[in-house]
Amino acid sequence: MRKATNGDAGFVRFVDVQKSYDGKTHVVKDLNLEIARGEFMTLLGPSGSGKTTCLMMLAGFETLSDGDILLDGASIGATPPQKRNIGMVFQSYALFPHMTIAENIAFPLEARGMGKADIKQRVDRALGMIRLESFGGRLPGQLSGGQQQRVALARALVFEPTLVLMDEPLGALDKQLREEMQYEIMHIQQRLGVTVVYVTHDQSEALTMSNRVAIFNGGRIQQLAAPKQIYEEPVNSFVARFIGENNRLNGKVRDIGGGACLVDVGQGESIRAAAINVSTPGQATTLSIRPERVAIGAAAAGAENCFDATIDEIVFHGDHLRVSATLCAQPGFVIKVPNGADVSIGGPGERIKIGWAARDCRALDQG
Repeated sequence: MRKATNGDAGFVRFVDVQKSYDGKTHVVKDLNLEIARGEFMTLLGPSGSGKTTCLMMLAGFETLSDGDILLDGASIGATPPQKRNIGMVFQSYALFPHMTIAENIAFPLEARGMGKADIKQRVDRALGMIRLESFGGRLPGQLSGGQQQRVALARALVFEPTLVLMDEPLGALDKQLREEMQYEIMHIQQRLGVTVVYVTHDQSEALTMSNRVAIFNGGRIQQLAAPKQIYEEPVNSFVARFIGENNRLNGKVRDIGGGACLVDVGQGESIRAAAINVSTPGQATTLSIRPERVAIGAAAAGAENCFDATIDEIVFHGDHLRVSATLCAQPGFVIKVPNGADVSIGGPGERIKIGWAARDCRALDQG
């Protein structure tokens, strides 16, 4: 888990922020969010969840319907975008095709009236930062997608902004290059200590790069926490379903107490779980269990929750086998078995024991 640079907890503050385009429906509702100086904060959620609108309000490209945004203690809710000293990196790169790489990086410095000697020094330093020292004279069209994205990042950082905003910056890249650029951006941010607010719908990016992740849905933050906590301890069914692969079993609470509960599922079976979003017997719930937390075969014996399941499908994924099974009359239960694990699985149609600890199973709201 990445740790943020020490700094002001409220370097960026959204205070009771609302956004509506028609005066009736709010795309952002009652947003209160603090971002520390030097933090890498990711706003994550599906399309239409409000994450990009929040970024655009912070950049100054969208007006607030209500509330305020503070940057380093000063209100910027009514400040024009060009006076906020904020760098921006977009999915489209937005490089000027007729300008050289050096000229693209120099553009925000020239716009600020900086002298030629200072501009050259900063551009040279920025090219070194992104490891493109010998590419300053080339045009954007002569660079690969990953190189262009690095140039866009350098241009956003060259004028030493107090804050850098990134809107789906890796969305146009292929999988391997996208993964490489995740580490590139992360290492540059760590080296410079700059504050980054990053918008994506890609959960892998969010978990890999962030100090904290804010999960958006319906214009509200559903959970705000470090990546490991978001993944291991989802607070509701939406977060559990949205982040990573997740087994979901529907049932009703039979008994509850001491932070734990017993849930009836399927045809007479019951499952022990941590009581997260349930409070009373008879309440409907959705149980959440991560596939990698499930043991299979002999390793399942003695688990607090141990059942016979029917294998429906086995798919090879390189580093693991993805076993899909029917459990408690509910199909689609997934187990991830590490490749090379000493376990006999069999094939489709066969019965096998599976099991998991009660602490790894979370009783959430019905979803």
